Amino acid sequence: MHVKEKDISLFLDNSVSPRKRKMIEEHFAVCPKCKEKLTRWQSFYSSLELLEYDFELDGLEDRVMRKIKSHQPNQPVYKGIYRIPVTAVLFVSFIVFVLNLIFEPVFNRLGDFCRNTMTLMLDEGLELINTAKWEAVDIIEMLKSLEMTGLAACIILIAGGVYFTANRKSVRKA
Repeated sequence: MHVKEKDISLFLDNSVSPRKRKMIEEHFAVCPKCKEKLTRWQSFYSSLELLEYDFELDGLEDRVMRKIKSHQPNQPVYKGIYRIPVTAVLFVSFIVFVLNLIFEPVFNRLGDFCRNTMTLMLDEGLELINTAKWEAVDIIEMLKSLEMTGLAACIILIAGGVYFTANRKSVRKA
């Protein structure tokens, strides 16, 4: 059985028990394949040692552990967060309630006004469309009965539309 990669890494870090270390060394002595793995890992470790790294991280683990150990369980974790007094919350709630009593009828009336205005506009628009449609149908029927040519029919239709539009605008102004 060959040595696992994890065990080789632990071996190079001197993180294995003396008994396991001796077994791994004996295996390296007889197995060329595992000896080659060890050589590659050693080369990798020596390459890592050549890399530059940030020295400010030295002792980081110790600083973190000291901070964790110095933390008192009864000490509040949040700093700088203000507690809001109950009276302030009640006051703001009361103001919101009063404003709601005052402005709710206003907003209801405003909503009713908007709905009524939209309904009126829609009804007037539909009435206008229906009137124009029936007037156009009447003009087309008249043209069919007179058996006019296509060009003459178009001229009469355009003239009728202009007359109808102008007549409709003058009725609105009055």
